[in-house]
Amino acid sequence: MTHSFPLHEHSLAPTPPDSAAPLCPTATELAVAIVCGAVRAEFQPKIALATGAFIGVEALARWTHAELGPIAPEHFIALAERAGLIGRLTHAMLRAALEGVARMRQHHPAATVAVNIAPVLLDNPALPDEIAALLAAAGLPPCALVAEITEGQPFADPARAATVLGGLRQLGIGCAMDDFGTGYATLPALLQMPFTELKIDRSFVARTADLPEARKLVSATIRLGQALGLRVVAEGVESEAVEALLRDAGCDAGQGFRYGPAMPVEDVLARWPGSAAP
Repeated sequence: MTHSFPLHEHSLAPTPPDSAAPLCPTATELAVAIVCGAVRAEFQPKIALATGAFIGVEALARWTHAELGPIAPEHFIALAERAGLIGRLTHAMLRAALEGVARMRQHHPAATVAVNIAPVLLDNPALPDEIAALLAAAGLPPCALVAEITEGQPFADPARAATVLGGLRQLGIGCAMDDFGTGYATLPALLQMPFTELKIDRSFVARTADLPEARKLVSATIRLGQALGLRVVAEGVESEAVEALLRDAGCDAGQGFRYGPAMPVEDVLARWPGSAAP
C-alpha cells in the first residue's frame, strides 16, 4: 500500500533565484533527495527534568547536498512547503523516525519520538489512517509517536484540523503544540485542539537565566499547561542554570544542547544505554 500524503502537490519548477542570496537547491533536487533517502532523520534527546532520565527524542530533518553541502533545515523545509513537497517530506521523516525509535525501544521500552507535522497536512482527513499504517509497518504502538504541530502557520480549516488531530488521539498518538507563544491563535488552539503536550519555545527558555520577566512567563506557561492536563516540555535548554530553574518551576521535560544536539540513533544509545523511565 502506498502512502503518498497527496497534499496540494505543485510544479517542481524552481523559484527564480535571488542574485543576493546564497546558492540554494532546487525543488527537483529536494524531491530526488527525499525519494533517495538523502534527507535523513537525526534525533535530539528529551529528558525528564525531575529525574534526569532519558524519555525520548524529537526527529529532525537533515540534508547534505552533494555540491552545496549541508542545507539548513529552515531553508529546505520552506522549499518543500513552497513546492508542495511537505507531504512527501513528512512521510519520509515519519518512516525514518519510527525506524529509529523502534531501535531505541529495544533498550528504552517507553521511549517516544516526536515528528513535526505542518498545519497544512491537517487538512487531509486520511492522515490518521496513513500514520497508523506506518506505525503498523514499524511494529510500534501508537503511543510511541508524538505529532508536533508548529504554530508557525495558521490552520486553513481549524475545525477540520481539530477533527484530524482527534483521529490521531483516538489511535493513541500524542499531539504536541510546538513553539508555544510564537505563532497563531495560541489560546484558542489550546482550547479547541486535543493536545497532550505543550512545548515552550526556545526563545523564551533561553532568557530565563538572565531575564526575570522571561522566568515569570515560562513559569506561568508551565502552570497553564499542567492545569490543562498537558505534559510541558521546554525547548532550548542549554545550561545547568536554566535546567534548574525549569525543574524548580515544575516543568516536566527538557530538550536542548544541555543534553545534546540532534544525532544518529547510535549516538543516542551510546549516551543512554539503559532503560527508559516508565
